[in-house]
Amino acid sequence: MSDPTFPPREDADSKAWFYLDHRYDIETWAALRAEGRQLLDKHLVGVATQLEELAEELGAALETNDLDSGSWPRAGLRRPTWHHNGTADVSVVIQWERARLLAPGSNEWPYVAVRLPADAADEERRRQISEAMRPVRAQLKGSSSRTFPFWRYVQPPSGAPLDLDALIQDVLIAFRELWETAAPALDALHTAAAQPGQRP
Repeated sequence: MSDPTFPPREDADSKAWFYLDHRYDIETWAALRAEGRQLLDKHLVGVATQLEELAEELGAALETNDLDSGSWPRAGLRRPTWHHNGTADVSVVIQWERARLLAPGSNEWPYVAVRLPADAADEERRRQISEAMRPVRAQLKGSSSRTFPFWRYVQPPSGAPLDLDALIQDVLIAFRELWETAAPALDALHTAAAQPGQRP
């Protein structure tokens, strides 16, 4: 029986060959992602302490959700005057998806956002907040969705080792920048709504 003939390695397949040649090491390292995710999550949960201190400085109330467990932890601030029909419904937040941290694709990184509850039924209210955030999105290069009239990821420099302390500092800087830009717009919207003849 003659020896089988195998096609030669081609440059076009170099990435696949690299993976196959180093598969054991690559998969061993990739398995550590869950531990890295837990460590990043632990650091992100800690931002609530810094926001609690910032709340006093800014005359705002701290809002937290799912920090100990849950899929979508968040910490943020809102002013007491930011309410609609007696409900405090809008806030500036830091949020992340626990299960997706560090996994390439959507929600790999935490984000800063202006948040409205997804189940808020008043579409006019949603439209007003989104319109108020239009210049904020333009200035800070953010996106919008139904729940987030403004949002943008905070991510480390591409290709560099992940410095958790630097990333958390960047998250807090991005939050402060968003607050300083979005809060005046939200203040103006709620001041106008509180005038006689306007909807509160």
